[in-house]
Amino acid sequence: MAERSKRGLSVNEQYAYMRQICPGFRCKVQNGRLSCSGTLQPFSFTEKYAVRISYRVGESPKVYVDEPALERRQPSEPIPHTYPGDRPCLYFPPNESEWSSRKIIAQTIVPWLTLWLFYYETWLSTGRWQGGGEHPRAEDKDENAVEHAEQLSDQNRR
Repeated sequence: MAERSKRGLSVNEQYAYMRQICPGFRCKVQNGRLSCSGTLQPFSFTEKYAVRISYRVGESPKVYVDEPALERRQPSEPIPHTYPGDRPCLYFPPNESEWSSRKIIAQTIVPWLTLWLFYYETWLSTGRWQGGGEHPRAEDKDENAVEHAEQLSDQNRR
């Protein structure tokens, strides 16, 4: 058991936790990648969001808000705490005290995404980001933009 905690959880273990903790999500493991999709609603009075989580051991989980599309307050104003492609930034990578492969996605990434969506809706209404944290650095944004473009390209080929 100690060895498992050192090496982190496999995608199959993460899959099992998602099935148990977030049974409303549809998940599959294919080619070493865990892909989950489901609906999150921060509070009963907020929007329902169709979201996706993609994870491969050795990489950070990637989260996407598919529907409704995230809006900007002004066309030129970026959405706070996002990577290119409006992918939510839930924690400051590579901060292992926040998330690492030893942590359970269903107990970290899913609640963090729900909270991010709440702060996003608050920002839409007030223009102020109440969630704190640091915005991703330019280098992080560039790296993730390339990765995001590759993932979109992969999806379009299917």
